[in-house]
Parts: sequence; C-alpha cells; structure tokens
Amino acid sequence: MQRFREPETQWDQHRPTGHPRPREPRLPDMEVKTRPSLSNQPHEELRNRLQQILRQDTNLRGYGLEGSVIDGIARVQGVVDTLAEKLYIKELVSAVPGIMGYQDGVSISTDGAITDGQVEMEISEELDADPQLSGNVGVQVRDGTAYLLGRVASKESESQVVRLASGARGVISVISQLQIDPHLEST
Repeated sequence: MQRFREPETQWDQHRPTGHPRPREPRLPDMEVKTRPSLSNQPHEELRNRLQQILRQDTNLRGYGLEGSVIDGIARVQGVVDTLAEKLYIKELVSAVPGIMGYQDGVSISTDGAITDGQVEMEISEELDADPQLSGNVGVQVRDGTAYLLGRVASKESESQVVRLASGARGVISVISQLQIDPHLEST
C-alpha cells in the first residue's frame, strides 16, 4: 500500500512517483529576528498605523494601497505610476517605529502604451532643463530600465539625477553608470 505524501512544492504536485527528477528539498522556515519592543506591539496595531500613513500621505492616498504587517515585516500592495513613488513607499514604511523590514508588493503601471523612446525623451528633457547636468549626462532606456551615462560633480548630483529619472512614467528601474568628476563643479 502506497502512502500519499504531501507535495513539497507546487511543482511536485504533478510529478508522478518514480519520476527521474527527484523531489525538491523542503526549504527551512525563514527565521525573523524580533526586537524586544515588537512583542509589546500587536501586529494589528502596526498594520493600522501603516494603513493610516498610506491613506494620509498626500502623494499616495489616491492609489488605495494596502499594507499588512507580519512578524514586524511590512508588505505594501498596490499600483503606482512611477518608480519614484515606489521608492518613496519603501522609505516611508521603513521609518515607521516597530517595522523591522519591508516586502515590496507594489507594481508600476502606465496608462496606455509607452515606448522606451518616449521615456528616454522625457528624462532627457528634464536633464536638459538643469544647467549643471545639461551636456554632461545622458540616458538610454531599454525595456523600462533607464541607464544613466556621463559625468556629474558629486554623489549628491548623481542621487539627484537618479531621482529625476525615477520620476519618469514607464521607468521600472534606474542604473547609474555615471562617473563622479569633481572638476565639473568649478566650471
């Protein structure tokens, strides 16, 4: 008599007995390190605080984002328009007392089709509008990823360019290939 064994993964459900590919090993449960102060705060209280912050923030309240907290790890789900908003959510949530980590469940959406060329043009226009960046920084966009190229005067300038590119619709990630050149500040 053969005993039924519960599948270890969803892929094992359809694998017949004696299949040449062995069952996948069961992964150990992930341990979450807890802070002593977390034991005083029920998950429901943290979830309510997180949800209140998401609903009251002027930049996010129109999106109807949903937040949850399990073992001190916050997860926010929903859809926003830009990568900058997605990054802002992570910063906002990470600053909540009692939240020990963040799982990103936020997607970036655009209304209608937007091409890489259109995204590239939008970022280029923003770069050209800044006299310190004009002529020194360029961008190439491939499959929604903006690659920043050129030279900037400082790490702060690089961060500014990354933030600027993150605000363009259709950008799903930004990769900086910028070089820091302190001589640019004196010109």
